[in-house]
This record gives sequence, C-alpha cells and structure tokens, in this order.
Amino acid sequence: MDPIRLQSLLSTIWVVWFFVLFLGMLWYVMRPSKKQHFASLADIPLRDEAEPASRSRRAPGPERESGRATFGRST
Repeated sequence: MDPIRLQSLLSTIWVVWFFVLFLGMLWYVMRPSKKQHFASLADIPLRDEAEPASRSRRAPGPERESGRATFGRST
C-alpha cells in the first residue's frame, strides 16, 4: 500500500473515530439519570461564596506549620 493511500485511509478512520467518540460523549451527557448531576454543576457559579465548613469537600491532609509539611515527624 503506497503512503498516499495509507494516509487517506487513516484520515477516514480518524474522522469516523472522532464521530463515534462525539456520539458517546453526547449519549453520556444527555442520559436522563445524569440530569440532576449536571444541573448541580450548572449552579456552581451562582452559589454563595460562604458555605458552611461542614459542607467542605477538602480532604484531610498533613498538618502544616509555617508553610512546611510535617509528615509524621515529631519535633
């Protein structure tokens, strides 16, 4: 197979692959079961800045002292 024909075949396959990928993403987003999830994400810019600390999703991590991490070292 000559390089020009191979390039033509690969570019066709590439377009078909991206079309299938786009349809897959569209199906994922438009499912009725995801409506609540994406509606809550759409409201993020409209939320108040001050949220209660109990709703914070920050994962607990190592304690920090003066900008330095203390990874289990006793001082």
